[in-house]
Amino acid sequence: MSELAGKTALVVDDEDAQIEYVSAILDDHGMQAVTANNGIEAQEKLEQMTPDVITLDLMMPEQSGMKFFNLIKQSETLRDIPVIVISGASQVTGVDLKSIIYDDRFAERKLKVFGTEATPDAFLDKPVDPDELVATIRKLTDE
Repeated sequence: MSELAGKTALVVDDEDAQIEYVSAILDDHGMQAVTANNGIEAQEKLEQMTPDVITLDLMMPEQSGMKFFNLIKQSETLRDIPVIVISGASQVTGVDLKSIIYDDRFAERKLKVFGTEATPDAFLDKPVDPDELVATIRKLTDE
């Protein structure tokens, strides 16, 4: 039995195909996926449950992933939930978001973009590699 069995992920993305893809990967490893199409829907889901991990797209309508990330990291009850950003933003914008997020030289820029000094627990580029996603979740949810 997988060590992910019994765990829950909140999968937040505005692309149905991406939600289905990530959900299928998680399901294959015994993990339940709860889905949301934007930050507002994700907030509503968090009022009903506390996931073991959140996968989060950055560019979404209604409420961006960056704004949602900022909100949860400011919440005392939600800030410790690991967040894995899964984004194609770097390919779309031509900006290396991974560098902005994790390189201290870009701290001021990150604060401007994210509105918080908090950093996602992991950043994976789309299309996400299933093995890399599962390994990242295992690492972040290992008790």
